[in-house]
Amino acid sequence: MKTITKHLKGIVIFGFALLLSACSVTPQPTVKLDESLLSNNLKIGVVYIQPTDKATTHILGANCLLCYGVASALTSSLDTHLESTLTNEELDKIKALVLSEYASRSNQVKLVDLGMNIADLKDSDKGLGFATKDFTSLKQTMDLDLLVVLQIDQHGAYRSFSGYVPNTDPQGYVKGLLYAVDLNTNAYVQYLEINEKVQPSGEWDEPTAFPNVTMSYYQAIENVKHHIQQAI
Repeated sequence: MKTITKHLKGIVIFGFALLLSACSVTPQPTVKLDESLLSNNLKIGVVYIQPTDKATTHILGANCLLCYGVASALTSSLDTHLESTLTNEELDKIKALVLSEYASRSNQVKLVDLGMNIADLKDSDKGLGFATKDFTSLKQTMDLDLLVVLQIDQHGAYRSFSGYVPNTDPQGYVKGLLYAVDLNTNAYVQYLEINEKVQPSGEWDEPTAFPNVTMSYYQAIENVKHHIQQAI
């Protein structure tokens, strides 16, 4: 019994240590575009990573299986609408905007395909202000000076819960990252988190078209485009 108790204590201590370690990681802050590094002759590649899942309602705070089941049931009709109605077309417009804005900074901007997942690149541990993956090898293999990555992780709607109790109405939602890496140093030339939520105007629960939630999604897209224009 003592041995079991000892092992359980060890597991608890190890888990607590992992939690403290996770909490101690400082998130990468926003990096405003360093215009001094840009020029007309700078070779810029833009990578677009679109979401792997269809538009849906992204649920936060329903942390137990029962809670998540209840939360999912509350948003199931909206999920059906979002998944069948929203495509990646609006996200493609964000991609086009990033290309256009960087093209105003350099006459050598192109959309590129890395031919691999960024996750497969070697890790880099230079700390804040530097990419967590080592992109520097791409300078030679892709003949680039700067790599811009637009990564959209989630889109559709967002709804916060406390257990199975909703805290918010479903909101129009787009989440991702826009960052640029100097391929000489692996430093961020730009780093911008995209986390846009828009509250619907009026009643949200109007199946089957959910017009107010749908409009809030399109407004979230427009807000992201505005932020990107301001950032580049």
